[in-house]
Amino acid sequence: MENKWYYRWAPSLGDGFAGTPEQVWGVEKYDPEKHINENVVFCGLYGLPDFYALWRHNGRKAIFWCGSDIRHFVQGYFLDDIGRIRIDPLPLVKWISKYCESWVENLVERKKLEEFKIYPKVGASFFGDVNKFPLSYQWSKKPKLYTSVSGNDFQIYGWDKIDELACKYPAYEFHLYGNSVPWKTKRKNIIVHGRVSQEQMNKEIKTMQGALRLVEFEGASELIVKAMLMGQYAFSSIPYIGVSSIDEMGILETQNENNRELTRKFWVENLNLFPWNLKK
Repeated sequence: MENKWYYRWAPSLGDGFAGTPEQVWGVEKYDPEKHINENVVFCGLYGLPDFYALWRHNGRKAIFWCGSDIRHFVQGYFLDDIGRIRIDPLPLVKWISKYCESWVENLVERKKLEEFKIYPKVGASFFGDVNKFPLSYQWSKKPKLYTSVSGNDFQIYGWDKIDELACKYPAYEFHLYGNSVPWKTKRKNIIVHGRVSQEQMNKEIKTMQGALRLVEFEGASELIVKAMLMGQYAFSSIPYIGVSSIDEMGILETQNENNRELTRKFWVENLNLFPWNLKK
């Protein structure tokens, strides 16, 4: 089949997503012994092994940049264990620009790659089932916002700023998910749930008013996408259609109607619009 695609998943990406590429995009896992001349999307370029797999592939090559892999790439891949010896990214940039097509999920990622003369297309992914996140927004005089952390990287995920936000918005509740080590706060309007199942978190956030995402550089967060699908409000350090900035959190105090149907429609119609998505 001419439009058949395969995917390579970078080991550093891990799992924990709401679905799999097979389920969402209809692609099959890449086997370089069998598919060396086929269409392949390389999900994540975190280090030399990922780049080597891309370089040795003979067929059509698409790169789905995932956020932190861009930082690894532009800073130069390590040749030792602690980064004293790094590879100059510029020769790799020239090769990628000539032989690969690049995709990112937001304008922040695109801008960073454009600084290095890589010009990607932009499209957001979502590995969940959009039908499981119907419009559910209900206004509350005590708005509830949710956020999460991965790998207990609290500074990257902006948890160090949440106490200040909780003080600024004392009528709001801030619900924190994902940590597997204690996170201490003296603010009574911060509730730390810790690491729970996706099913439990999805059930709980459907009763809330919005998502809070304080990461300054990443791909499109599933937290943001879910909020948009449910007609909630999202506040992010990275701009997206229908998403507000962190400075605009005060709007929740007056948003007493669900007026988000058009925003939800936009997101539903524009998720996973990639050439390798065989289910679109």
